[in-house]
Amino acid sequence: MPNLGAWEALGIVTQFGVTCAVAVWLGFLLGRWIDGLLGTGVFFSIILALGGMISAVTGTYQLLKAIARRRDA
Repeated sequence: MPNLGAWEALGIVTQFGVTCAVAVWLGFLLGRWIDGLLGTGVFFSIILALGGMISAVTGTYQLLKAIARRRDA
């Protein structure tokens, strides 16, 4: 990957942190609500929080690919 400028690198790190925090938190809250309805303990909370983490990593990877394509063009 080509060298990133300071602002681009800061943007990537910030984007990953915010996306990860929001996705995991929303997944956990949705899972907790579903667990409350179904009485399943913390099963859905954990599954949806992990899904949020996977979604954050995938979104950040897509951002890195787009930056690399833009730099190569």
